[in-house]
Amino acid sequence: MKSTPTQSDANYLKFLICARRKRQDTQERYFYEWGNIHVALMLTTPAPMRVFKRYVQHFSVSGVTDDMLVYPLSSMGWDNMADHWLATYEDFLEALTAESYVQRMRPHQFGDKEFVLELARGRTLFQRPDFKSGGVKLIHWFKKHPRIATEEFQRRWAQEYAPALLEAATAKRLIRKYVQNTEDRLPPGVFTGTLFEHGGYGGYGGMEEIWLNGMDGLARFREDRALVDLIRTRMAPLIDESGTFSMVTTERVVFDFVTPEERSPAPAILQPASLEARIDAQGYSGWNIPRA
Repeated sequence: MKSTPTQSDANYLKFLICARRKRQDTQERYFYEWGNIHVALMLTTPAPMRVFKRYVQHFSVSGVTDDMLVYPLSSMGWDNMADHWLATYEDFLEALTAESYVQRMRPHQFGDKEFVLELARGRTLFQRPDFKSGGVKLIHWFKKHPRIATEEFQRRWAQEYAPALLEAATAKRLIRKYVQNTEDRLPPGVFTGTLFEHGGYGGYGGMEEIWLNGMDGLARFREDRALVDLIRTRMAPLIDESGTFSMVTTERVVFDFVTPEERSPAPAILQPASLEARIDAQGYSGWNIPRA
């Protein structure tokens, strides 16, 4: 199967977060909080709705084991991955520090303090004509080998590895879409004093997203020995395998203001006459304090 023409997501920054639940909580509880309460807080707070152009949640699939994968799961046991698209680096900083967002989100610390954090640029290298978002995704977080320069990693990953992977995978209709995300370096201390202060960032030279044909598609992908050998052989010189990990997730696009065929309605919180905006104008605390 021939690839569609290369598409670019490079007009947007991607803030990628791997996270997990508090150790005493169940995954069911954690997913309820993240999928419902967290989303409700986001949709009714102006700052994130101004700066986030697309927000996608990824829920780790239960029952996946290392023998089902090319690279193992992380020993950190990540429950989820979040993908936020932003137009500028200044928007990224606003998302971290906007007073209203911090006021509402900081008390709602429903997850563990550990994170993997990356700011990245994405490129869609393959997409079927009938593609629709959602479904099962295999995500590889590639830890760049310390002896490989960032520029060399990105060049060889995009120009040597990706064409070979796509030729092998699309010929057998194993994938629906393929995206490469390359690390966009962050300055030291950018997360100090934020919700992500204890998270680790930097070092993952690339994160690839592979949309599959359900869990059966994951099995077919892993059982293709030639494809698995190709991935391992091509990536071996570029990565630290001991730090590289996989995630198998289901994708939920919460909102998308940039993809024409999947565009979401405008958020009510940014419409001054809406109920949401009127509630926002009341403030987020101090309701028991008499006002003149």
